[in-house]
Amino acid sequence: MERYATEREGYLLMKYRKSNTAPLEEDNKFVTWLQRLQNLCISSNKKSLEDILSVIAKGIGRFINAETSWACVIEGEKLEFFSVSGAQAKAVSENISLKNDICTWILENKRPLFIPACSADRDNSKNNKRIIRDLPKKIKIDSFIGAPMFCKKGILGMLFVINKKKGLFTKEDADSLSIFSTVISPFIDNIRLNAGQSQTQKEHEALQSIIDTTLTSQNLESMLYTLIQKVVQVMGVNAGEIYLLNEANKITLRTSYNIPEETLDQYYEKINDEVMKELFKKSESLVLYAEDEPLIKSQYVNSYQVRSILCMPLRNKNRVIGVLHIDTLSKYTFSPYEIKLLEILTERIALAIENKHLLDSLNEEIEISSILLQTAELISNHTTTDQLLKRIVHIIPWFINSDWCCTYLWNESKNAFIPAETSMTAKPLVSIFKKMILTSGIFHLADKILETRNSIIIEDAANSELIPKDYINAFNAKSVLIVPFVSRGYVMGFMNIIFAQAPHTFTTKEIAIAKGIANQVAVFLENMKLNEGIKESEERYRTLVENATDAITSIDLDGIVISWNKASEELYGYTKEEAMAKKIPVVPEDRASELPFFFENVIKGKMISNFETKRRHKNGNIIDVSITISPVTNENGEIIGFSGIARDISEKKHLEEKKIQLEKESAMIELAGAAAHEINQPLTSIMARADLLITEMPKEDPFFRSVKIISEESKRLAAIVRKIGQVTRYKTKPYVGEKTIIDIEGASKDDHK
Repeated sequence: MERYATEREGYLLMKYRKSNTAPLEEDNKFVTWLQRLQNLCISSNKKSLEDILSVIAKGIGRFINAETSWACVIEGEKLEFFSVSGAQAKAVSENISLKNDICTWILENKRPLFIPACSADRDNSKNNKRIIRDLPKKIKIDSFIGAPMFCKKGILGMLFVINKKKGLFTKEDADSLSIFSTVISPFIDNIRLNAGQSQTQKEHEALQSIIDTTLTSQNLESMLYTLIQKVVQVMGVNAGEIYLLNEANKITLRTSYNIPEETLDQYYEKINDEVMKELFKKSESLVLYAEDEPLIKSQYVNSYQVRSILCMPLRNKNRVIGVLHIDTLSKYTFSPYEIKLLEILTERIALAIENKHLLDSLNEEIEISSILLQTAELISNHTTTDQLLKRIVHIIPWFINSDWCCTYLWNESKNAFIPAETSMTAKPLVSIFKKMILTSGIFHLADKILETRNSIIIEDAANSELIPKDYINAFNAKSVLIVPFVSRGYVMGFMNIIFAQAPHTFTTKEIAIAKGIANQVAVFLENMKLNEGIKESEERYRTLVENATDAITSIDLDGIVISWNKASEELYGYTKEEAMAKKIPVVPEDRASELPFFFENVIKGKMISNFETKRRHKNGNIIDVSITISPVTNENGEIIGFSGIARDISEKKHLEEKKIQLEKESAMIELAGAAAHEINQPLTSIMARADLLITEMPKEDPFFRSVKIISEESKRLAAIVRKIGQVTRYKTKPYVGEKTIIDIEGASKDDHK
């Protein structure tokens, strides 16, 4: 930097000499002053641009002998740093901005502006009117010089000097200021770059510090305290505080650093009543100074000696979740950079708070889940309601740290909640509890539970209209949490968690644990109810099966008997003890092919209805049966065997055979009658012709004997035909071997008895 400035100085000095006829001693004076000012800047241990600009403003004022001088650095469309020195310093600092024509002219033309003599009446000075017309008249100007400072990106800043006395500026003064601005520009630019790097490093360090804090803090309050401590240190202020707000914008948590305890309550009141209202109204950072704002002029703040406050909202998803403010005990003006840095820090802090909330919520959910898992394991082995409730009333005080826990069950017939179990052991208290039946329509608490079917939180039991006074007095109840056992919208009972030592504010974690356990109890009670119903159904089914007139059996896929009712014992001859868990040979050998057919259909989930077949009795007799086969499944819907309903149809078969025989006999009788009728007519003709021939034929005729035989046999045949026509029932008689034939003679005689 020194080498660059020295080379630049030599070049400008040559340029100055060519355009200046001043004596050599003036040159020496200029060089001496320039070197002194440059060395002053280079050797200065002040690192901020404000301090350097202050040195420059005072230096150019002394060198050019100006009444008032100022230096500024430009950032975008505003003056980032501004320093003024001289008699009119206040008027200049209050009225100079980039919008003034003296600044816009230099920015547009990018060269120095020199006005050697300004008319006292500015309105009549045609040459200067356009440039200085917007300066207020309280800034007195007789002579004016403005020079730009350049960097690689363009105009870096500007230097100005004014005089309102007789000693007017000369062309040499304008050249000197121009030369000085050129010499000092790289120095200013370098300082600004270093400052930017320092600011960036400061931001990174601050952000990293905040990140480290959020990663190592165990709880929210300690994290906030560490964060505000780091913010105070990074910002270089005296004290600070963080407030967290709920959705109603009420403060829920506050932590401070370096604020005296005696002023905290008053501070809280003022911040809550005034600062936050203003902060919400502006929806951005709020800067308060003692000389300007009545807020920090109050007595308690004066005792604390606060001179400036910078407040910043903590935001999450466009909602203000808190407020951060930092304080100084000495006069201090927060720079735009400091305000921006605090904005960055508050954004990161707001994110850290939200992440902490999420992490705490997650840890809380994990802890709640762990507790509920423990309770599920504890109550899983209980088989009765009494056992379950006894366990519940003793584990609730352990998990929630309450004094007592009581349970009630709803009795539909009595329309009331009946006392069940309690963790209290004192016999007088247990006796009182057992007598406190909460009847619906009489006790508001019972009606409230049935109506809302939700938890009821009573943190001030003494002033509650829901809790009976006798109950409060007997158990010294200070705070009560009532959680119903609800399943499918039906209230099955509730548990009453009591704090008796002191009033208690129930946390979301405690309520969640109580609700979770209540849900487990409700599921258990519902399962108990369902199991009782299932047992009743099973018992009814078992009774029906055992008392059924049909044989009902079940076998698995290996043919092993898994059920055998009384009718099966009667049908097959095997007792239940003989049949169970065995393969029973009730299928005859000639019917063995039926089993694969049954299995094939059962595996497909099909049912076989009224399948008629034969089975073997234990004594060896063959039985006619009608069987209905259906698959047997387990709880997963898997087929594990099949069930058969068998009915003895032997009598039915006998009746069916008898019916067939009767139908056969009837058909034969009808056939015999019809045949007799058909034979009788030709037979009558034969008989008549034979009788006529006998009458007319002589006995000596060789055919006489034959005709006579025909006549006799036809008559005998006619008698048989008459008997056949008289048959009304079917009768047989033995024939050759084991065969039988129709006994027409016997049937005919029987019919005439």
